Amino acid sequence: MLYPRENKNGDLVADDQLVGIIEHLAREKRLLFLTGVINDDTMLHNALFALDTLSYEPITLVITSPGGNLDSAFLLYDTVKLLQSPLITFGRYCASAAVLLLAAGSKRYLSPHAKVMLHLPSGQAGGDSRDWEIQHREMQKYKNKMVEILIECGAKKPAQDILQDVDRDFWLEPEEAIAYGLADEIITRDTMKRWLK
Repeated sequence: MLYPRENKNGDLVADDQLVGIIEHLAREKRLLFLTGVINDDTMLHNALFALDTLSYEPITLVITSPGGNLDSAFLLYDTVKLLQSPLITFGRYCASAAVLLLAAGSKRYLSPHAKVMLHLPSGQAGGDSRDWEIQHREMQKYKNKMVEILIECGAKKPAQDILQDVDRDFWLEPEEAIAYGLADEIITRDTMKRWLK
């Protein structure tokens, strides 16, 4: 479905002034989507910064992600924390690195049947034994940084307890994620109406 890019006077617009639904929602409703694996794609960074330059009205980020590259997630987290606009996060499926972005929101919602999953960072080691030692040290840093971010964003457990929880896949239902401090409330129809009015 295409929408007019500019149509303030009710005039017909040229084909090149039509935009897709995603751009329409970003421009008109300040609504962005993180869908799929988190990687080095900078489009979401750019969109967040662009909306932040237009006004400091809230931006909503809808997250449906299995996680992905932890370095990319840390950089996206940094982008979120640099915004002047409040970022509302709406999690539908947030696993691994995506949980960091859900938790980073100034107001954090989950859908009623959302899934949230935390676990240890994973990767592949290569090279000789000295390279493995370096990679092991880096993985420890990633693990500690991940826990620090979760606590900074409101996780209600001490670091040692979080590390025990994430030793294996740690699945949370919406109510459990809220009690853990990773989200604030379950989204309702009324909440959606306020966003899309």
